[in-house]
Amino acid sequence: MIALSACGSSSGGADAEEVVDCSTVTGTDTFTVGLDKPGVNGAVDFKLMSIAPAPVVRGNNTWVVELLASGAPMDGASITVSPFMPAHQHGSPITPVVTATATAGQYSISPINLWMPGVWQTTLTVTSGTADRAVYSFCVN
Repeated sequence: MIALSACGSSSGGADAEEVVDCSTVTGTDTFTVGLDKPGVNGAVDFKLMSIAPAPVVRGNNTWVVELLASGAPMDGASITVSPFMPAHQHGSPITPVVTATATAGQYSISPINLWMPGVWQTTLTVTSGTADRAVYSFCVN
């Protein structure tokens, strides 16, 4: 195995078998319950309530996100989830499924498949009612 400090090196970058030392990567999120991201349009507040397994791992992950508009839970939202690896300019081959939970304004997203080591940016886009989006960025070993 080759240890890399970040995805994308002059030798061709990381592949699915390489290891990334995420302790050297800056500018990514650290999961905490309720990790808050205001939407880029300021219309929706995105809160990452749980991830499983924690921390985010290579392979399949399940997230629960809470959406709030003007402080109120957003029920019936249409959400698109797009994992993307900026260093390699590709997404994930598996489309995540979004399901409303029993808690108002909360949605389970699974699987979020982060199949390669490195930095993944996962964009959550709300397109019903109030349109907005937020990006969570995690480094995966």
